[in-house]
Amino acid sequence: MTKIRFVRNDGELLTVDAMGYSLNFTRSIPILPVPVLGERYGVDMNMVSADFQFDVILADDDCSANSFQPTGASATIDFSRLKEDSGGTASHMMTGDSGAITVADLNNLHIEMETAYTNQNTTRKPVRILFDSSTTSHSKTNNPPITTVGIQSATTGALIASRIKAALESAAGQYTDQLTTDGGKNFTDAFTITAGQGFHTSAGNAKLTFTAKEKGFASNNDTPHFSTTFANKTPFFEAFAGGHDRTCKSAGDKLQDLIAYVGNASLAGVSGRPLGGVFDNPDDPNSILERDFQLLSKQTSDYIVGVQVPYNSIIQSTSANSDYVERNLIVVTGRTNADEQHSEANNLGVSTTFNPNDPYTGIHGTVVAMSMKFNAGENIYEGTLTFMPMDFMVAT
Repeated sequence: MTKIRFVRNDGELLTVDAMGYSLNFTRSIPILPVPVLGERYGVDMNMVSADFQFDVILADDDCSANSFQPTGASATIDFSRLKEDSGGTASHMMTGDSGAITVADLNNLHIEMETAYTNQNTTRKPVRILFDSSTTSHSKTNNPPITTVGIQSATTGALIASRIKAALESAAGQYTDQLTTDGGKNFTDAFTITAGQGFHTSAGNAKLTFTAKEKGFASNNDTPHFSTTFANKTPFFEAFAGGHDRTCKSAGDKLQDLIAYVGNASLAGVSGRPLGGVFDNPDDPNSILERDFQLLSKQTSDYIVGVQVPYNSIIQSTSANSDYVERNLIVVTGRTNADEQHSEANNLGVSTTFNPNDPYTGIHGTVVAMSMKFNAGENIYEGTLTFMPMDFMVAT
């Protein structure tokens, strides 16, 4: 059976077993009969309706000891690439990596990050990471906690990442402000930081991963935030997600979750990218909507915003024997080039984190119907889930 992953608005996943599924795509083409000539003409305006019908089984998870342990959310910032444009292009970022961004472009720009503790109310301020292109030294101020990172001569994404990591792990990341529930005041009390290869491996260790030490669902939030002046200089990033109290669920737990997700979930805002435009940073002045409509909350966290459906690919395989590699199905819409929506363009791994604004990480949309039947003898639930792909959703 295929493992289908439904993605909630807060990044949490519900994995179900699919016995099979059907895809229905219908192009709306009006047919105009032509008098006298006896011919028929069509007008194709690229108006397509679509839905997925998943035949699923809900069964108990095969629980391990680790699945009963809470985990901390993680976020990433990839300085090897800029965030995508409307066509999904992943341009290099820094000039030293063949990109267009200089350290002068980043001067006085800042990034903000919430911890599980500071995110609980607005009076607790997030950590701000401020760039200074005039120095290589790092410093800090308190109330609110600000770390100034000296990025002078840091012309590559790897150097930017290295400077940030060094600053936050040193005295420049030690504040008088409380960052954790147990009273921790250092950035390293709240997070571990690792540097690794990003999307463009040629840029070296340009991707930073921040993992919350305070584990559980509370560690999820919608940071990092980038200052509005980042605009088209914003690197690719993924907000904090994946924090949970435990992962192991029974068949009944999954049914109860689906009842909540489909029966009474509320988005109370928007999700996705309107008009085929860039929408993964609401602070971007080019965005159509303001951040106020993007805030995640406990009320909106369980709304289904996407699905990841794995399939076997040969064209993406690097094996000499043409072995399969797994990819997630994608539905690319809008005015994109033909080579940006075929299997050749689907180069992200099956375990990639879903991003509702990036059509290459999965299919954006929501579950619109469910029908389940209980098999008491086997303690499983069987039924169908109807998922409708959508680029952009507005909901109350």
